Amino acid sequence: MSINTLKTNNFDSSPLVIIALDFGGSGTKGIYSLYESYEASSLFMEPEVVSVTLESIKNYEQNLMGTTEPENRAWVFVNNEAKAVGYLAQSKYHANAGLVELKYERAVHKTLAAIWVIKEKLNLERKFRIALSVLLPPGEFENKAIFEQLVCASLSDYLVPCGKMQVECVIFHCLPEGAGIYLSHQKRVGEAIKQKVCAVAMIGYRNASVLIAHRGVVSRDGKTSDLGMVRMLEKVVAATAGQAVERLTGAVAISGSDIDQSPLMRLLRSTTTQGRSAELMKLVQAIKFARHEYATALTSWLSQVIPLDVEEILFCGGTADYLKKELNTCYRTTPCIFSGITVPTPIDNYSLGSRLADVYGAFLYFDEIVKRRLSRQVEVINSVQENS
Repeated sequence: MSINTLKTNNFDSSPLVIIALDFGGSGTKGIYSLYESYEASSLFMEPEVVSVTLESIKNYEQNLMGTTEPENRAWVFVNNEAKAVGYLAQSKYHANAGLVELKYERAVHKTLAAIWVIKEKLNLERKFRIALSVLLPPGEFENKAIFEQLVCASLSDYLVPCGKMQVECVIFHCLPEGAGIYLSHQKRVGEAIKQKVCAVAMIGYRNASVLIAHRGVVSRDGKTSDLGMVRMLEKVVAATAGQAVERLTGAVAISGSDIDQSPLMRLLRSTTTQGRSAELMKLVQAIKFARHEYATALTSWLSQVIPLDVEEILFCGGTADYLKKELNTCYRTTPCIFSGITVPTPIDNYSLGSRLADVYGAFLYFDEIVKRRLSRQVEVINSVQENS
């Protein structure tokens, strides 16, 4: 079901939830709210997904001690297959983030799990309706029809920790990554965007994508590469001992361009003062060299896909913030805007900052579309009733 179609029974009594999801390599990010509510909230789930047995999941549930948030114990059972998703997949089943797979393949189970988590957060019954918008890399945008089909076919009958879910998707919408940033920028600058060539560069953990807008019209042939921050972290792992990409990610990001050593201290494995000092020095040097090599490779690729006549570049994604110094240097003669969206603090429940900007922009755009279309249908229904 596309953005241009609505199911005819979408005015039943069940609640309607508006959801936007971004399946980033570092985690699934989302924004959601009840229809006609002015309060939106954010969602974050770790990126791992893994096949498990239903017996294992039931055993986990029966022996669960203590309480936790729903995003930390999410699993789904659909098409006779059980999947642990997010923190549960990461912590109990030691799953991987699936960075070499197509995003949309794992995104089906991530979507089903996220919908259950949202249901729990909003204290809804297991039967409700959703309007769903998702962000996919430009390189996978052609898979949107397959993704929609797989998700919508599963929504009406799948199992989660609280039982059987019965969800109806009344509107489905898909955007390429970076579109949320661009659409918000377009609304902010107004008519002036129609006189510019604008590039949107989304640089995330897993990949880097570029969209080009020529005088307000976004080109359909966006470009995607695997030059996400994980490429840099792999270089650090190769140059050090006892490190792993997952352990490095947060500390390296916080250490910044000047490589503040404080966040790196918890990564050290040595137990002696002399050993820790030598290990820290080696780690700092590895990060410095890896950052330089990664920034060189990334800016070289960007130079190939961003046209020479570009008049402004919108950079977004956590990695873009991390490499702000290098990107500004590379494009010193071109106006560069980093994110351009400030996510309200009450919505940013997980302190994601700019990492939430693209999906927040997509949500604001989609929310307007949903409310406008449903309002029109109410007007049509009222008109028919008045004339009958």
